[in-house]
Amino acid sequence: MSDDIAVVGMACRFPHAKDVNAFWRVISTGEVTFEDIDDSRWKHSAFFSNDVRAIDKTYVRKGAFIEGVDEFAALHYGLAPRRVQVMDPQHRLAIEMTRQALQDAGYETRSFDRENTGVFIGASVSEYKDLMTARHRAQQMVDGTYGDTLTTAEADMLKSAVGDVAPARAFTIAGSLLNMIACSVSQTFDLQGPAIQIDAACSSALVAIHEAAINLRAKACNVAVAGGVYLNLNPDNLIGFSRIGAISPSGACRPFDAKADGFVMGEGIGLVVLKRLDDAKRDGDRIYAVMRGSGCNNDGRGEGPMTPRPEGQLGAMTRAHAQVNFPVESIGYVEAHGTATPIGDPIEIEG
Repeated sequence: MSDDIAVVGMACRFPHAKDVNAFWRVISTGEVTFEDIDDSRWKHSAFFSNDVRAIDKTYVRKGAFIEGVDEFAALHYGLAPRRVQVMDPQHRLAIEMTRQALQDAGYETRSFDRENTGVFIGASVSEYKDLMTARHRAQQMVDGTYGDTLTTAEADMLKSAVGDVAPARAFTIAGSLLNMIACSVSQTFDLQGPAIQIDAACSSALVAIHEAAINLRAKACNVAVAGGVYLNLNPDNLIGFSRIGAISPSGACRPFDAKADGFVMGEGIGLVVLKRLDDAKRDGDRIYAVMRGSGCNNDGRGEGPMTPRPEGQLGAMTRAHAQVNFPVESIGYVEAHGTATPIGDPIEIEG
């Protein structure tokens, strides 16, 4: 019996790419999807400064965004619109892309093992939760929690400024917690296997797929939906990454290039449907690719949590290759994380 894992379904939504075919077009043509940050997300002019050291500011003008994150056919999925209003759009995207991934796998028109289908979603932050708690933060500012107590007039103005934010409801917590993303997917599609959200920073989606493969090999589930999601809904991350100089001031991402000056924030979602290869062949599934091995590790003690070591990266690849039986010399393509920063993309080549 093989331990190989088959990819039998795919779905995604990325900037300028509403589906897998469009995403391939963006990749194959080298289309640049970075654009000036639009006021539809936030009033970026209030947070922008050419001074790279300006407090509470960012020198970043560009990002990569997907459209229509506020659009969701709630009733199609049997969800009450008032519940969806307080549901993180990342949850909604995960539900929508799961439907497309299962459709792509052919499971909308034929049965599959829902009782043993697991969901593994990589996600690191809920910026929507920050937006939903604006009313609470406003009250704390009125009370002087973060500084001076406001006058009655100032308090009234602040409360009015957050008047369009929905007040807390019964589903607000469930809709804003990251650990409920996978659960929302499982509930919507009646999937009864493990439902796990994984936060492993930049590698969250890959670690989610890694964990899905482990569960499939252990027969903790027979089908797995796995991948990752991120939406950039406020300027917090841009400001934070600007403080360490990780964001490109030129608005261009050039991994492993002498001109590299940082990455550009982007958003999107990508999901795959996985099965054990033997089961996929037995069930007549269309197989896109086969995952022979995967590895996951940590650098251990190093210069810092955001400073990767080449030895650690090599260790992860070594662990993955230890699970397969083909020579390393036969590997013809490697896709790297590519942060486009000198610290994030260290290369040491011998010989």
